Amino acid sequence: MEESKKYSKLLSQLIADKFYIYGNHSKKNLAFHGIPNEQLEISGCSRYDILFEERKNTKEDYILLIGSGIPSTAFSYYLSNSVILEWEKMLRSVFAALKELNQEVIIKRHPGQNQEIIKFQPLAKEFLPNAKIYKNKNTYKLLSGAKIVVSMLSSVVTEAIILDKPVIIPRHIKHDFGPPYIATNAVLNINKPEDALTVIKKALYDDKVKAKLKIGRERFLKENFEYGGKATEKTLELIKDILKK
Repeated sequence: MEESKKYSKLLSQLIADKFYIYGNHSKKNLAFHGIPNEQLEISGCSRYDILFEERKNTKEDYILLIGSGIPSTAFSYYLSNSVILEWEKMLRSVFAALKELNQEVIIKRHPGQNQEIIKFQPLAKEFLPNAKIYKNKNTYKLLSGAKIVVSMLSSVVTEAIILDKPVIIPRHIKHDFGPPYIATNAVLNINKPEDALTVIKKALYDDKVKAKLKIGRERFLKENFEYGGKATEKTLELIKDILKK
């Protein structure tokens, strides 16, 4: 964080009367980089209200494996053959672990995944020939029916946490920045390919680990998303305040 503060001048030049943000994590980060506190207003995230409502209707029918679109800022990271080979090894270990569990698996590719660095379809054919593979199916509905979610780093991780699903993230970029999933103990990480089966089994069968993850998920939501399920109401309230002025 201290190292990144050298960009504070750039961030503090952002021009707006108000910044409407998800929660305290975003507020602390922006304040750290020089945005005045009086310009920061927590509104929650309206797009996730439907997920907070859906929490009471979820099921536990299958393991969901989620792909992710690699952000443009990370493409250069994969110009190294050794990095690609490491990532392939990690993914193969995840698919092999899921095969060992002998459970129903659904694979959800990212809608933008037409040119994946490591393609999911050949891996599914090799390890999980009976898995269902979707690309454009409603992600929220798929998450709602999952017993656990194995996801690449993606906003889907947040969505799974909101739906109170145990989440496992295979580590692929060594210096990921973003939501504090690991810092809040909201997810499990697969740091080494050889650990994939052990980590996934813990999320499925270890009651102590499952209890810790549940506490971590609640902590993550408390620290990062205000007005869970009521963010739309809060946003409209803030808009009315602006119009009055």
